[in-house]
Amino acid sequence: MNVRRLPCAAFPEPPAFASRPENLMRSRVRALGLVPTSQRGETPRARRMPARSCATFVIDAGGSVVAAHNLDESFPVPGLVVANPRGVAKWSVRFHELLVPLRARSTRRVRWTSKYGSLTWNVFGREFPDGGMNEAGLYVAEMTLLSTTWPTGRATAHMYHHQWIQYLLDNYASVSAALESLAVAGPEGHCRWHFLLADREGDVAVVEFLDGRAVIYRDEELPYRVLCNARYREEVDALKSYAGFGGSKDPGIREADEDPRFRLAVSALAASAGSGDATEFAFSLLDRLDLGTRKWATVCRLAEGKMLFRTSVAPSPRWIAMSANGFANLDRPLALDIHHNASGDVTQELAPLSARDHRRAVSAAWAEIDLGLLANALAKPLLVHGLARTATAFRSEQERMIGQRRTRS
Repeated sequence: MNVRRLPCAAFPEPPAFASRPENLMRSRVRALGLVPTSQRGETPRARRMPARSCATFVIDAGGSVVAAHNLDESFPVPGLVVANPRGVAKWSVRFHELLVPLRARSTRRVRWTSKYGSLTWNVFGREFPDGGMNEAGLYVAEMTLLSTTWPTGRATAHMYHHQWIQYLLDNYASVSAALESLAVAGPEGHCRWHFLLADREGDVAVVEFLDGRAVIYRDEELPYRVLCNARYREEVDALKSYAGFGGSKDPGIREADEDPRFRLAVSALAASAGSGDATEFAFSLLDRLDLGTRKWATVCRLAEGKMLFRTSVAPSPRWIAMSANGFANLDRPLALDIHHNASGDVTQELAPLSARDHRRAVSAAWAEIDLGLLANALAKPLLVHGLARTATAFRSEQERMIGQRRTRS
């Protein structure tokens, strides 16, 4: 693969952190799952419109598995598409360690070397994705679920929820193997998420963390391969009141302030029955599920290792295709601004990401999030530094050898 250096202009210096109106601050804090203390423990009413309205679904089109995802926010979302190489030595990091770089000896940790290369979409820089797929065909995506409570037991290792996504993509080829790994390590952090996992064989699972334990829906317990922002079981139970699903309510009528996306997606998937082009249908359904706040749309063809995407800033469809041979020749992470204004195949536009550009990308993401005047001044710089520092510490064997040669010379 021919690569070029990513220009610094791709990630301009972020604006200075500034206080914003109180109502905007609340929306941005909630959108990250950073719920104000006074509201912690509240369970949102099932299927009412969430502050963040992401959606993910899986299509099995004649043995070709396609996973599609909308990322929605109430504010601009900078980001990267990252090609992550094999052979990178890593260790688990907890959220508080990003703020204060002290690693307690008593903290249970996992260490690994990435077995599989992956394509991911990242808001907070490389190594900390919001979703993606690996070369073996495993797919992981997150969506906000405000009733999430992360496990806290000492029997397993806990890592920052963004890193947990990368951990699964680095190590596992199937949904079964990824689920088994919950006995070893699981996510924690400031956001409140549930996850949809899929693999190229068509296995799909939803993972939620409720009351401090993992709840898994799979096989017969997963009748619909759709996930939005309410508990999966609540979505399925609510669907039973509509005509065609056991009830009498008109599925075409939307109640005031209702979140209809789960019902719309299930109905559309049932009606399509695998007809037509799966990629075109996936983008079309993502458009129907957009309630006006979508920032990114991604469609992954798991068997082909092809990720298609478009954003609110750059709406033309484009794609990156990474075969197993491509990852075999990848000796360092490559990245592309997710808002890169192009169309078609942009695989060759992937480029090495310098430490400076990476830090700018992380800073640009946090600049769009208002935590209040004090946290903006104190916590954000620590998080930017922690995320940038940690990702830079993970290096492949090739990178380490290059660094050693430079040191000796």
